[in-house]
Amino acid sequence: MANKYFNINDFYKTAIDCAIDADPRGRDIVEKELDIVKKDYEAIKDKRKKECFDKDNWFNPYADSRILNIAEDKEIKKIFCGIDMQTAELLLADRLNEKKAKIDLVVTHHPKGYAYAKFYEVIAMQTDKNYINGVNVKVSEALTNKRMYGVERSVSPSNHNRDVTAAKLLNLNYMCMHTLADNHVETFLTNLVKEKNPYKLSDILDLLNDIEEYKISSKNNNPPKLFNGSEKNRVGKIVVDMTGGASFDIGMISALANAGVGTLVVMHLSDNHIEECKKYNINIVCAGHMASDSLGLNLLFKAMKEKAKKSFEILPASGYIFVER
Repeated sequence: MANKYFNINDFYKTAIDCAIDADPRGRDIVEKELDIVKKDYEAIKDKRKKECFDKDNWFNPYADSRILNIAEDKEIKKIFCGIDMQTAELLLADRLNEKKAKIDLVVTHHPKGYAYAKFYEVIAMQTDKNYINGVNVKVSEALTNKRMYGVERSVSPSNHNRDVTAAKLLNLNYMCMHTLADNHVETFLTNLVKEKNPYKLSDILDLLNDIEEYKISSKNNNPPKLFNGSEKNRVGKIVVDMTGGASFDIGMISALANAGVGTLVVMHLSDNHIEECKKYNINIVCAGHMASDSLGLNLLFKAMKEKAKKSFEILPASGYIFVER
């Protein structure tokens, strides 16, 4: 009889496989990129570089999603999951286990540890994403590389391993699932927009407000909002942008406008990006950060259970809106 529960590595690899299924670039492009990684590894001559190479890159195309600590390789029956599971939440996990919560794995959505140190690598997927949306591939590549190197510099001085050290000291299994979840929310909403074919911005807000995670967020005074445009504006060509590690370079806005994009549906957007969208008359629908991350996690967990025919219980925390799907 097949085991009813995941072990940690099976949980991790199933999540990656589901994320590739949901990748907006398509599985063929992802697998081509993985083949390039293997060839690049074989070509490394520098012994130090070869020793430091993260071999998870051979099968995991998402640098921001990793197992961060295995304290005990056991069946995963209960997961303590949240958007930002940091040292405070790890201490909470330890306290809950003292009260017989029986948590087997702590999952943080936003990357920590060595996954945070190199999360900027995921931004590379934006080249193909924006090419698919009509941006010239060389323009998309140049702007994506600019953004990636900027984020790399900003992340470099961070205290990357602070929370991982806490997990080790507390003997907790710990992992992060960032793009693994974000792929699911972007693809889900992109497909929904294609199916429903909204005409005005109010129609997009109505679509979002029919989704349980956004309903709950609205009740907590954080509903989907328009950051540019009015409800009566026509949507034009819609792009849902919710995966790819971080927001795209501000220069991508003019490139998207030239590609005929009329509306962006995003989790969040900086003031500089909003002002640039106003210059090019691009509507902005801000669906909401926590609600969108939560929807992505919920869709990912559903896909994993269906693919592997296994089960686990979720104990939500840290802003995670858990909805059984």
